[in-house]
Amino acid sequence: MYLATEGVILSRRNFGEADRLITLYTKDHGKITAIAKGVRRPRSKKAGHLELGSWCKIFVARGKNLDLLTEVESKRPFGIAEFGEKKANKIYHLLEIVDVLTPANQKNLKVFSLLVSFLKKASRDEDFNLVSSAFKTKLLSSLGFFSSHNLKDSQAKNIFAILENDDFQIAQEKINLTDSSYLKLLAFLDSMIESVAGQKLKTARFLN
Repeated sequence: MYLATEGVILSRRNFGEADRLITLYTKDHGKITAIAKGVRRPRSKKAGHLELGSWCKIFVARGKNLDLLTEVESKRPFGIAEFGEKKANKIYHLLEIVDVLTPANQKNLKVFSLLVSFLKKASRDEDFNLVSSAFKTKLLSSLGFFSSHNLKDSQAKNIFAILENDDFQIAQEKINLTDSSYLKLLAFLDSMIESVAGQKLKTARFLN
């Protein structure tokens, strides 16, 4: 069985002498992991398309134990080579959150669209405090882990309702928080993410 789809590379790790295991969040199949044969060799044609954060077209052969990534073509990279270390690290933080919260092989088009949309926002000079807050809130809501309706504090409920339900442009107009307030808000969201995932986040929380 073969899969032809597109996905964003969430993580990768070395495997064997020259291979890598690539984890992607795909449009049609949710989160999948496939082995990319020989990509650590200097002359590999796939290597340049398999950077963290790359949004790419892929062709995968399903296997009994491991899926095989046979073809890959980058649609848009979101990594260090394009944006520098500081901005790329912010993007990697968003990638890790999707990786730890989503189950394997469960399609969720809303999550895929959300990821691509917010990677674009993070790659621009948008307020990353708001980008991160809105992304985490919308992702938790999309996966059924959070609802602003359940909050009792009226001020917090209003802010989270905007983050959860409104378009990013509208949230920009409605929300104006200090760095201190964003720090508390993001600490709350990260605590929730770590509780759901059952593990600590490896990437750091970032403020502008």
